[in-house]
Amino acid sequence: MKSTKIISPLLSCQALNELLQVPPKNISILETDIGKKSEKEYQSAHIPQARFFDQLECTQPTKLIPRGLPEIKCFESYLSRLGVSNNDHIVLYDRSPMGFYASSRAWWLLKTYGVNSLSILNGGFYKWLKEINKMESSSDNNDSKKEETGKFTVHLNKQLLKNYNDILNIISTNSKEPQIVDARPPNLFNGSNAGHMPNALNLPYTDIFDQTASGLKSNDELKKLFNNAGVDLSKPSIYTCQTGTTASTLAFAAYVLGQKSLSVYNGSFTEWQERAPPELIIHDQTMKPAA
Repeated sequence: MKSTKIISPLLSCQALNELLQVPPKNISILETDIGKKSEKEYQSAHIPQARFFDQLECTQPTKLIPRGLPEIKCFESYLSRLGVSNNDHIVLYDRSPMGFYASSRAWWLLKTYGVNSLSILNGGFYKWLKEINKMESSSDNNDSKKEETGKFTVHLNKQLLKNYNDILNIISTNSKEPQIVDARPPNLFNGSNAGHMPNALNLPYTDIFDQTASGLKSNDELKKLFNNAGVDLSKPSIYTCQTGTTASTLAFAAYVLGQKSLSVYNGSFTEWQERAPPELIIHDQTMKPAA
């Protein structure tokens, strides 16, 4: 019997465990990584029914955009081989300490490619291991012999993706909207060897996690963080970082809080630092104390 309940975009380990009790014909669980670093660990032990999803599959990394978008036809074939269809609700998790580094980037990637029914497992693999501890290995579920169960087709949502020219146009007109929100730590945002885009706001990626609970902070705490950083969630935002990865985590947190218009600059500061005119790279603005 199919479950018809609404599935939260931020999924607790207990909620996922309950979903697994019902034959999840319309649920795809993906353990995701940016590359294949964790694939051997996945093969040894992973959340039941999960498939391994490498976000760099079908991509052509470049110096300016090391984590580009996958080629569409190749990506459609890849997701289909993983048994994913457009009708599925996709649950994402990774093996990072808080469970969001790769999974939130996958969330943004899949939403950009037209998937609307998505969740991230709060706390990821290690929280699941601590709280639920139900595992299977690749030999248990016989990954290599699973047949394709659905057909995945990309429906590109360009509203979620921003490129260098988009950012340049916004900054050149001195527009304060959309807001540009940078997820990098303050030492890079303000550093003399790095810097940031004009008018950018800084909300460091690490600030949004509850280290004790090993997951995202509460909605009230997140709202306070965004507000203190100067981010108005009722207005559009473009999220950026170094390579477009931690920016996706801020975008996901903003989505959970109800922000309607958001996007990610995929090239982020790696591209901006190489292409932007020097006057559009702002360095340390910290005021020095008087002598």
